[in-house]
Amino acid sequence: MKQTDDAIRQANRRALPKFLLILVCASLVGGTAGYCAAYFGLDGLADVLAQAGTFFSLYIAPWLLVACAVLQPAVCIPLYRSAKKAFLSWDGEDEAVSGQIDQRLSITLWISGMFSLVSLFLMGASYAGPILDEEGPHFLNLLIVPIFFVLFMVENILLHQRVVDLAKRMAPEKKASVYDVKFQKKWFESCDEAEKLLIGQCAYNAFSATTGVCSALWLVFTLSAMFLNTGFLPLLAVCLIWGVSQCTYSYWAFRLSQPGAKVL
Repeated sequence: MKQTDDAIRQANRRALPKFLLILVCASLVGGTAGYCAAYFGLDGLADVLAQAGTFFSLYIAPWLLVACAVLQPAVCIPLYRSAKKAFLSWDGEDEAVSGQIDQRLSITLWISGMFSLVSLFLMGASYAGPILDEEGPHFLNLLIVPIFFVLFMVENILLHQRVVDLAKRMAPEKKASVYDVKFQKKWFESCDEAEKLLIGQCAYNAFSATTGVCSALWLVFTLSAMFLNTGFLPLLAVCLIWGVSQCTYSYWAFRLSQPGAKVL
């Protein structure tokens, strides 16, 4: 027991100086930024940012959403077709070929997922500006945006269906349909132990990345609320996401550590 306690104290002593150095540097950077903001004033910058945000919402975001609806199939369909072509020539045993197919399907889903996030942001941003002002209604935002957003979502769903169906043809033990509301749960349950281990490692890395990003965003939005009058809603959104991530991780860690708990 004494050796264990000594090892713990030594580990803390080695890590503490670096931790304190980071705190000091962060305090210096934050204090310098706060002093400069108070000394030079940021009221003009806040007005400029507000005007830029309105211009982006009314005149840029809608066209970027249209671009997403056009680019998603242009980028993802060739990737899917190359994976399907490789599958049709696969003998069912060559692991190198099956690995290439999985890789192409994963890249397709990855790119499509990024397009989805961008389109969701652009959809919200398009309605963040004044849709009706002294210039009259902005029909681009009122009509074009919802039409192309729906078009994008239809493309996205159909693309995911094709990718999942091809993956199921490669692994017949997977039965879940992409249209099933419990698709993720059923798909996970149909995975073997190696696949579940891979999913767990990916989930841990995603959790770690989310924690780091939320910490950085909390700092940014705290400073912007102090000096740019952005309000507390951005902070609330970040802390809500952060809290859900932390609470979900802690809940399942506690639940699965209980005796007799069933690990999926």
